[in-house]
Order: sequence, then structure tokens, then C-alpha cells
Amino acid sequence: MITIAEAKIEQVNEIVELWKQLMEIHIKFDPDFFCCAHESYDDYRYDVLSIINNPEDEKKLFVAIADGVVVGYVTIIIERFTMIYYNFDPLCVIGDIMIHENFQKYRIGERFIQEAKLYAKNRNVSKLMVNVFSKNQKSYSYFKHIGFNDMFHKLTLEI
Repeated sequence: MITIAEAKIEQVNEIVELWKQLMEIHIKFDPDFFCCAHESYDDYRYDVLSIINNPEDEKKLFVAIADGVVVGYVTIIIERFTMIYYNFDPLCVIGDIMIHENFQKYRIGERFIQEAKLYAKNRNVSKLMVNVFSKNQKSYSYFKHIGFNDMFHKLTLEI
């Protein structure tokens, strides 16, 4: 049985290990962009601890647990646009989502999305957003399949 719960301090190392796996996936897509990920483990550990230790903040971290082991996690953040030219209704942004490959067929992603929806609704936020690295077609296809629609396209040009 897989349970979803808010992350606890004793799970930080397992979460960081999953983040390392996520970075390895992204490094394969673009080694230049993700070149410094290996140097960021301590920074990411600090960020995870910050989210867990500040429960009143507008950031949450949920984990999926199977047999006492963290097999996935998701970060959720309420963001507000500060530019008055745009609709500045807050968005509930899924920052990182990582599920160990052996557990990707157990609908954990859908359960994480349900947690994000509930978190957003409890804060009167009506829209979820997820950032997907453009070369990660597996993730992009997954989010499109469960109902996410394109909102922005960010393009880069090497100079």
C-alpha cells in the first residue's frame, strides 16, 4: 500500500536522493543547463528543510511512502504575479515531482495532483501550473494526458 503524506524531517535524505535521480534524468536531456546540479545537493537539502520547518508558509512537500520508504515526492508552491499588467490571481505551482521508476505505474502522480488541488482550493487558488523541461516528453505527455494545457512557451537562443 502506498500512502501520501506531508514530508517530515526524517525523510529529507530520501527526498534529496530522489532529487539526485531527477537531476540525472535532466542532465541526460541537457548536460549544459543542468551542469551544476551535482554541486547543489546541500542547497536542495536546505530548501527541503525550509519547506518542512515552515508549515505556515505557502510551500508544501508531500511524499509517497511504500513499505516505510519514500518512493516519490512533490513540491507545491503558491505563487503570485507582481506585475499589475497581468491577471495576478495566485497560481498553485508544482515545482518538482519525482516518482521512483519502479512506482510510476501506481497512480502516485495523480494522487500528488489531487493533493495540490486540495492545497490550492484551501487557499482560494483556482489554477494549477506545472513547469516541464521541454526535452522531457514523458513528463509533458503525462501532464497533457491528465488535463493540463499549455500556457507559456519559453524559447532560448544560443548566442
